Amino acid sequence: MGKSPKIAKHVVEPEPTKTPKYREPEIEGLPLAWRFSACDRDGPFSWIAFETADKFKEVIDRLHDFETKSWNDLLGAGCHPIEVYRLEKEARDRLRAIQRDDLDELMSFRVAGAHRLWCVRERNIMRILWWDPDHMVYRTEKDRADRTKRKRKEGR
Repeated sequence: MGKSPKIAKHVVEPEPTKTPKYREPEIEGLPLAWRFSACDRDGPFSWIAFETADKFKEVIDRLHDFETKSWNDLLGAGCHPIEVYRLEKEARDRLRAIQRDDLDELMSFRVAGAHRLWCVRERNIMRILWWDPDHMVYRTEKDRADRTKRKRKEGR
């Protein structure tokens, strides 16, 4: 006489769950997005003033990397908002010239070294404004001696 097949008895039926392996970075619950329509195409911080095509590719690759990070990761990687009144005079004058002097702050994205990309943040959308390869939009002094030298130079 043949034995019948064994059937396992489950006390609780397992519930299948799907866990996503990749999650879109979110800002205020929305994915990070870039817009290029507001790029400043003239002036000292022109978006089109890249030295080489390789540098342009490096920046685009970095933007791609930023899209994979959470908002907190971005803030920890040298990306942060800066109030417009703290920008260098040349940058504030340029905002006035392109009729964007109504802004309260800009987002600074660290690409590499002193290279910065400046954007206008609208919730999760970063409207790219300037390319700043020499950290001229918002200068920072590394230590107290640098700040003292700058104050002397400005006559304060």
